[in-house]
Amino acid sequence: MGRTSPRQQHHRASRIGDVTVVWIEADLGAGGHEVIGRGEAGVDGAMPPLRAGEGRTLRRLNQEGVPHDEPRFPAQSGALRGRFADAADAYKQALKVTPDYNAALLPLAFSLARLERYQESIEIYQEALKVEPSNPEILNNLSFAYNHTNRYQEAVDAALAAIKFLGDTGQAYTQGFQERSETLSYAYKNLGNAYNGMNRYEDAANALKRAAEIEPTNASAHFNLGLTLYNAGRYSEAIEAYKQVIKLRPTLAQAHYNLGITYFAVSDRKQAMDEYELLKTMNPAMAQELFKLLKQ
Repeated sequence: MGRTSPRQQHHRASRIGDVTVVWIEADLGAGGHEVIGRGEAGVDGAMPPLRAGEGRTLRRLNQEGVPHDEPRFPAQSGALRGRFADAADAYKQALKVTPDYNAALLPLAFSLARLERYQESIEIYQEALKVEPSNPEILNNLSFAYNHTNRYQEAVDAALAAIKFLGDTGQAYTQGFQERSETLSYAYKNLGNAYNGMNRYEDAANALKRAAEIEPTNASAHFNLGLTLYNAGRYSEAIEAYKQVIKLRPTLAQAHYNLGITYFAVSDRKQAMDEYELLKTMNPAMAQELFKLLKQ
């Protein structure tokens, strides 16, 4: 039986000024890394890739399905993208006037990353790291940017450094606008995504499992874990991860879709059809997609 690629997504929270911005990434659809529509696209470097021979093109999910309860700002929308551009220009100007204005480095790098100017953001994050070499938030963001430029080993190194500074339970660092557990969980998410980019699926699964353990009520963490366990061929564990997502977000169509095709991967057609029946009331188009697969 051929394996089907599940739908993919993840998120990241950060802040510019007094605005909390959640980075929401999915691997299915068009419109850049923030999800605002559907369509065909290749696999994003920061997301778990297809294994050789799967033969399916991934799509992005629409934003309504992102399993996260915080406010969401689609960075590809014209208005918010313009705000990030304005912010980047403002921070650059501030640094021209006051070159040692180190407080501008992190928000500048963040704004550049949201504009998908990852190489520029990496250079600024590296400058910020010279000022605060033990700041795990900078290391986390740097790991994220490395993942998006396919520099996976550097992403691994940055994520591991963040984990080291945080301590295994996050007690070693207090982040002003994020819970310590969220910062540590995100370090493991970055680590897992980097391992995915290196096709080290077992290592990726273990890292993302740790992220989900740290944030047990974070549906996104369990969603990413399910996807990675699927890529690692650990289908029974993937099923449990998607069940946890559904427990947290019962009407999340993407989770039901992924659970359905994971059941399909283990030849449990009955359970897969049960997910199809549930999916019909949530997202008829996605349900039809799943049904086509189950007919194979």
